[in-house]
Amino acid sequence: MNLHFGIIIFKSRESIKKISILHPYLENRLKEIKCGLYPRHHYWGLDALQNSNKWEAIFLKTADFKIPRLVEKVLDKTMFKGSPGAKVELTALKASKTSDLIYSICGPLVGSKRYQRKLVPWVFRDPPKRNFGKLAHRAFSNSNLSANAAFLCLTPNAESTFRKFAKSKFIPWCVDLKLFDGQNANPDYAKPFFLATGKTYRDYKTLIEGSVKVNTEVRIIGPKNQKPDVIPENIKWIDTSNNPPDIAIDYKTLKEWYAKCIAVCIPLSGDADDTCGYTNMLEAMAMSKPVLMTRSGCIHINPENEKFGIMIEPKEPSQWTNAMNLMLNNSELVKKFGNQSRELAENEFSIERFNSDCTNFFTELLDGK
Repeated sequence: MNLHFGIIIFKSRESIKKISILHPYLENRLKEIKCGLYPRHHYWGLDALQNSNKWEAIFLKTADFKIPRLVEKVLDKTMFKGSPGAKVELTALKASKTSDLIYSICGPLVGSKRYQRKLVPWVFRDPPKRNFGKLAHRAFSNSNLSANAAFLCLTPNAESTFRKFAKSKFIPWCVDLKLFDGQNANPDYAKPFFLATGKTYRDYKTLIEGSVKVNTEVRIIGPKNQKPDVIPENIKWIDTSNNPPDIAIDYKTLKEWYAKCIAVCIPLSGDADDTCGYTNMLEAMAMSKPVLMTRSGCIHINPENEKFGIMIEPKEPSQWTNAMNLMLNNSELVKKFGNQSRELAENEFSIERFNSDCTNFFTELLDGK
């Protein structure tokens, strides 16, 4: 209903634009998020789109798409190889018939050319450089990318690359500042420890080599396939599931460890095009912690330049040793870095800012701007 020159105008349901949202990762997490047991930043704007009165936003349940398991396996290995999967693709195809836009939080889809230029996926990095034309990367072929309505980009690099194919917008991510509230973020200097968590493109080998010469505990929550054969005495290793930390450690415990650690260590493999470590960094910032991080990837924020941490060169164990010893012996610097971390998280990485950026972008798309 709109009020125009004193006249009330009722909009029919048919005139309301419809956005369908694909986010299979979240389908089993909604209850946990509502109960405060899982971070709200994993909504990726879904809640804001659903709460807006500018359109009708529908969260698609890919698990509800019925398809024989054998057929699904065949499709995943052939027609939809390299995509989020047959159920996601077929759910999108069905939704495209009644939707104005399809918001794909799970990234580009193989079937984008079938969706009538309605697909708006998130992209985190440049398309694969090798095997570009092969079946496994069809979602990133030039013809498929050009069939998208627009792209939401997690980095400036991605925005620069994908704007060649469609309207693109760089939107920095966010962090749940209520769950990771920064409270009681006081290091336990009686039993000091550093914390490292994450599973993708981590270089725990180099971190552990550097930690051997540090006289304190280092807690690592990492995947079993990265666990070294020999664990030094000062390393506490917690095996994670494929989706940490939900099985190995819950968010309540993780938050407590963030609060009590000296600093958060993010050892990365050095991929210049990747965004790995972003979530870990934002959670550490929200918890008022210094960040010690491998110089890696294309994330637009640099802990050293922003004065809340130290950058470590790839494959340099001695730099991890030096950085951790500096933190152990300088509590004032730890506090200074921690305060800057939280301030930056509040000013630039709030969920409210992220949601506003996303809804404004979808408004532009639906208005044809």
